[in-house]
Amino acid sequence: MVSQAYVEVEPARETLVSSAPIHEGAKPAQDLDSTQLKSFPLLGRLSKETKLKLKLLISVLMFGSLFVFGKVDLSKSWEVALQSNGWYLAAAVILFLGSTVVNGKRWQLLADAVDLRKPLVNLVQYCYVGLFFNLFLPSTVGGDFSRGYYLSKGTGKYKNAFYSVLADRTVGIAVLFVFASAGILLGPAGHLPLSLKLPILLGTLGIFGVLPFAPKLCRAILGPTNWLTNRFENSAAKIYWHDKKLIISALALSVLLQLIIVMCHVAIGWALGLYSIPFWYYFVFYPCVAVLGFVTPSFNGIGIREWAYTYFLTFIGIDNSHALTYAMMWLALTTLSSLVGGLVYFAGHLQISKEEREEFEHVQEESEKEPV
Repeated sequence: MVSQAYVEVEPARETLVSSAPIHEGAKPAQDLDSTQLKSFPLLGRLSKETKLKLKLLISVLMFGSLFVFGKVDLSKSWEVALQSNGWYLAAAVILFLGSTVVNGKRWQLLADAVDLRKPLVNLVQYCYVGLFFNLFLPSTVGGDFSRGYYLSKGTGKYKNAFYSVLADRTVGIAVLFVFASAGILLGPAGHLPLSLKLPILLGTLGIFGVLPFAPKLCRAILGPTNWLTNRFENSAAKIYWHDKKLIISALALSVLLQLIIVMCHVAIGWALGLYSIPFWYYFVFYPCVAVLGFVTPSFNGIGIREWAYTYFLTFIGIDNSHALTYAMMWLALTTLSSLVGGLVYFAGHLQISKEEREEFEHVQEESEKEPV
């Protein structure tokens, strides 16, 4: 099989980059974190600097428009934040920071499968550093790039490393869709618009009804000699389609990870006194926000997520000021985890020199030209 939420992505932990099949023709390493732009072929041809400026502009415009068009009373939002329950906020912080350990364990399983073995403590470090890179060093090297770099450093198995990163994201995004579908089907979601429910249900059907059979479908439809079929069948990533026990284990860890993230959202809601939010609704709006923050061009989902949180919360009757405070607290939580990643980065002497980065990017680009 081919992840917030980290999709955040992401953020941000599990993202939709993983929804595409893993194969030898993966994008160059430096584009792996520019996932929001991959859906736009024209934007994909822009330089990294231009992409960054464009994403920053979109985030600033979206964030600013929230105050202009959202009619948010900032003084009231500040008052809501000051009156929040510190114990619930502390619980959210502990849960969120601890979820990275589960993410690291899931990635360890997927990396082991492509013959890249590292202690769990190292993979947790790399996950934290990836969060730091995503938020604070986007113009230098992205989080996915850094994770792949650290995992494969000294081994030469660059493609295998990025297969594991993409697979890690995929099982994450798969569970995000499952959670959203479960919330829709099991909760009283009849009043939710069809335009929201249908994409989620179709996405879940596509991930679990099509993606697991991608290699066989390629062989049946495109033929055994097609380049895509060959890449499915002759790359190290084929293990993700053949080892069912591995994928089930990774999915189980994804369920645990997403349950922890949902409880983080619940804790923030309770900290703000939003007890009226139905428990099932957290399983709907959190995955949707994670997906929107990933697929929309923006800087680390900032601006998009705030709009999305405000929309979903006001949709069930939460006032704008509480909704925006909720969104800002989630932004603060993700920023805190990125700062922890920065501490890990500097304390662990994990800096990547310009020469190392350029060499690694060159190897990735050259691998794209190799025949299967």
